[in-house]
Amino acid sequence: MKTSDISQTPLVRKYGVRGAKLYLSLWFPFMYALLIAFTTALWVVAPEFVKGWRRVLFGCLVCGLTVLAASLLTRMRLGFLAGIELLEGRGKPLGSSNT
Repeated sequence: MKTSDISQTPLVRKYGVRGAKLYLSLWFPFMYALLIAFTTALWVVAPEFVKGWRRVLFGCLVCGLTVLAASLLTRMRLGFLAGIELLEGRGKPLGSSNT
């Protein structure tokens, strides 16, 4: 998997690899929960918007967008994990000082 160098991001420069891991463990579960809440909200309000055969198309649209969003979020998470592993492989974290 092609990874980008996250060592120059403000998060890693300020907090180091530990901060990046904490960000990973908090932000991505929050984003998955937000995706679940949004998808649930769409299904709750769906009967109000669409009737008949259009409801099936609306359901397909909601499911397709949910799968697309989940796959993009998973890809972002895996890329971030690969970037953290790349930083850990370098040895000393960039956020710590030598004093």
